[in-house]
Amino acid sequence: MNDHIQKQEEMNQLRVSQSYPSEPLGRDADEINLIDLVLVVLKRKWFIAGLVFFTGVAALIITLLMTDIYRSEATILPREEEKTTSSMVSSALGGLGGMVAGELGLGGGGSLEKLQVVLESRYLAQRVIEKYDLLPTLFPDSWDETEKKWKIEKKWFGLQDTKPPTLQSGIKKLAEGLLGVTSDIKMGTIKVSFEDKDPEKAKLVVEYFITEMSETMREVELRDASENMKFFNSQLERTTDPLLRTKIYEMLAREIEKDTFARAQKHYGFYVSDPPLAPDLDKKASPRRALIVIVSVFLALFLSVFLVFSLEYLSRLKTEDQDRYRQLKEGLWLLRRKPKP
Repeated sequence: MNDHIQKQEEMNQLRVSQSYPSEPLGRDADEINLIDLVLVVLKRKWFIAGLVFFTGVAALIITLLMTDIYRSEATILPREEEKTTSSMVSSALGGLGGMVAGELGLGGGGSLEKLQVVLESRYLAQRVIEKYDLLPTLFPDSWDETEKKWKIEKKWFGLQDTKPPTLQSGIKKLAEGLLGVTSDIKMGTIKVSFEDKDPEKAKLVVEYFITEMSETMREVELRDASENMKFFNSQLERTTDPLLRTKIYEMLAREIEKDTFARAQKHYGFYVSDPPLAPDLDKKASPRRALIVIVSVFLALFLSVFLVFSLEYLSRLKTEDQDRYRQLKEGLWLLRRKPKP
């Protein structure tokens, strides 16, 4: 009985020792695995180096063939006249002045947001494209600058005219990022930018948007002021109360003031603190050739190492475990087979 118990304990100890190897053996196994990985890399080092080299050269050639794109930008900030006029109307009219100012769209915060909304509006984009004929600038690959017409696309069966870009496609391209509008709420500024292969044209497009935004806001202000002046004049003809007529005269004076300011300002509603400039030829915005080449080289390095390990695994699997290699090969062959219709 005691011999049987002793044999059982020896067997249990043997199982434990086999399940939990000692620490030195574990370290040796890890070191062997790490060495194996290094040996695999060294074994195919020329393959890795060649793939990385040719990837870097290809990336460099591709980036050199890319067209240089330049960015011109301007910084604008809203004026404060609207708030000043609103406070004057409110103080002159008391409680009624606050309601009138709200109805007329005077004062209040959000001038920065209003400018951004106008800049990003489809109406302003349509106005600029139509007035300055920007479709050839937005779609240079489809425009023949020499013949001043849209290019003809060659088909196998004769020639076929390509459909020229539409106004909607131009507006969409501007909204996709060709025109940049970013606001800085903390600084109270908006940056307007445009990218093009021609630095001078990039500058002109930014100027177009700034000018047309000013004219759009000016037209709205002049139209509102004209309608309000007509309304106040009609109220003066109907009103006989001296106090009320005085209040109406004051509101009418504010509308005349708005009309005068709108006509006198070069850029209505905002200042251009940093006008657009044509960037120098060495100040391109894209492509960033050095970054593209570096990223391509690192990706090629990681992919080549992964490919080397995969090839080494398949090579060992083919020699050491032919059954699993055959199953893997059959599985990959089944994936390539096209299903029967």
